[in-house]
Amino acid sequence: MLVGVDEAGRGPLAGEVVACALHLKDNPPFKVKDSKALSQKLREDFFSWLMPNAVFAIGVSSAKEIDKFNILEATFLAFNRAIENLLKKAPYLKKATFIVDGTMFRTDLNVNYICMKKADEKVKEVSCASIMAKVTRDYFMEILDFLHPEWNFSKHKGYPTAEHFSLLKKHSLTPFHRRSFSPCKYGKGNK
Repeated sequence: MLVGVDEAGRGPLAGEVVACALHLKDNPPFKVKDSKALSQKLREDFFSWLMPNAVFAIGVSSAKEIDKFNILEATFLAFNRAIENLLKKAPYLKKATFIVDGTMFRTDLNVNYICMKKADEKVKEVSCASIMAKVTRDYFMEILDFLHPEWNFSKHKGYPTAEHFSLLKKHSLTPFHRRSFSPCKYGKGNK
């Protein structure tokens, strides 16, 4: 029994880091890839298939937590929250092996885990967790776009694009910007 654990949103200048812990009930009828290798349309199609065909849970670390702890620690926090939420939902998965994408992870949870570099390219459960995390994070960024339309979050999703850099010079930072990330340190609203 395997559970894949992956995240979306380590690199953006704004928004949460979102993790997913996922166990597949059925084999996907599609070739599974890391979410970054898929179009938005395919990710959303796969997300729709995964909703009833996987047991999964999401864990989130806020921009404030990222600023307080650093992005690596906040990612571990999101991973731990996703795993905890999954075990509350499906206690039988405590016996599973958790495959965590990356080279390191820290937890106080009593679970058997393996860190694997590029697991999102090698293990279907991790690839699917990557898709669920990315689509969930994109939905969060759509909400932020509604709250702060001047930032165009629905387009760049908080990533460090040329447009986002340009907007940093024009607008005060939102509460969802990561002030510890160097481009935000010099943004209009962080002086």
